Amino acid sequence: MQYHESPERSTVLLRLALPMMSRQAAALHPLSYAVWYAYVADASSPLRHDVDKHLARHGTLDEAATEALYHRHVADFDPGAATRVSDGLHQLIGGVSASAALANDQTARYGHTLEKAAASLAQASQQGQSEGSPAMLSDLISHTQQMQDSMSRLQHKLAQSQREIDGLRDEVRRAREESMADALTGLANRRAFDQRLAACLTAAELVPDSTRPCVLMADLDNFKQINDSYGHGFGDQVLRAVAQVLKTLVAEPVMSARVGGEEFAVLIPAATLDQARQLAEKLRASVAASRIRRKGQDDVITRVTISLGVAEFQVGDSPTALLDRADLALYTSKTDGRDRVSVQAPGVPMRNTQVLAPAARLAASAR
Repeated sequence: MQYHESPERSTVLLRLALPMMSRQAAALHPLSYAVWYAYVADASSPLRHDVDKHLARHGTLDEAATEALYHRHVADFDPGAATRVSDGLHQLIGGVSASAALANDQTARYGHTLEKAAASLAQASQQGQSEGSPAMLSDLISHTQQMQDSMSRLQHKLAQSQREIDGLRDEVRRAREESMADALTGLANRRAFDQRLAACLTAAELVPDSTRPCVLMADLDNFKQINDSYGHGFGDQVLRAVAQVLKTLVAEPVMSARVGGEEFAVLIPAATLDQARQLAEKLRASVAASRIRRKGQDDVITRVTISLGVAEFQVGDSPTALLDRADLALYTSKTDGRDRVSVQAPGVPMRNTQVLAPAARLAASAR
């Protein structure tokens, strides 16, 4: 899909698309922006027809519907275009504003020069020289003043437009950040984790080192029993408490995320396997030592624990392969009694890996 809108038109479309996009069930990411940008850009497009039809049936666009519409109608839109459009528009407005300021300054100097020339010619005229020159220069000065006024108005308008573009760019940035955060815990969400993991593994392939990316997968033990015994409100409180432990013990460039219902992940961009295991053990012990008081209640839940699995990146690993090994290690922690850390050492296969691989993915409901 090609875009031919002027900067001014694209600003209008951005302003129209953002409110509509924010009312949907899908996150505010570049694919969503592409769909809604195309929606407001062409009232007769097939995309608009399909969006209106879906909204009439379901009320909002969810992630699946947004992605389907994107691939069906937009397809070749660059996922980074939303950010580039905003940044490019900002640079364009800034450049035009600077040019207008320069032109205004030059016009002012020109007007000043004409005023001096007019004064000089007027004096010459009084001495019996030219009669028409002062009048002509007076007209030129008047026209120059009009030009200056126009340039001043242009500068004011451009400054106002630049402030608006700055606000829209900030809104896009905030929307993108929100789409990468888990609403309940404030940690990064699965989408953000997957993106960081993919970038991290790409960098690791390019620059081999003695330290490698490591992934920790952590899962709350017996979380279904917590929800059944104390209610989902308290279950959310437990999730937030575990997230707080992660925020306290994990800092950039290490990344922590909530990647499932009661499942968390930690990405260490560069570490030895033993360093990753030590962090996992510290997280496990900190959660086990925590006591969470129910809101409005005097009693506390005596024991909240997590199980963890640790895996280290091996050259040639895809993100899925690395996560699968961490999942297998996590599953071992679960089957060995919970509240423990299991590590998949390089070159040492997990026991019964061919049997456990599908089970590890399905085990969350039984954890």
